[in-house]
Amino acid sequence: MHPPRLASFAALSCLLFLTACGDSRGTADTVTYATLSGPWTAGFQCADGTRLKVRYESSVIVIRTGDGETFMLPAVEGTAGRYETNRNAFINRGNGAAWMVSGRTTDCVAA
Repeated sequence: MHPPRLASFAALSCLLFLTACGDSRGTADTVTYATLSGPWTAGFQCADGTRLKVRYESSVIVIRTGDGETFMLPAVEGTAGRYETNRNAFINRGNGAAWMVSGRTTDCVAA
């Protein structure tokens, strides 16, 4: 291989490697409609008055608030019951959950 081609190949390889290592959390943070099908599987009442409907999918959780706002949060690898983006998180805790939105946390119980 010629030196200029080798340098181009090395640069392209590094770029592809870095792209594969990127963090995609937060890219599908809030959605205006649930893009996944299926029934709501759980409901929660939170200490701050928020009501949540939750649908568990294979690798994401879809949450609809009582205000009609819908969130899609991916599962965090290596954890059980934790779903998050860079701004929001939902953590299952026995019969309840912690719901974190834009840095604000509230405890929720199954309803």
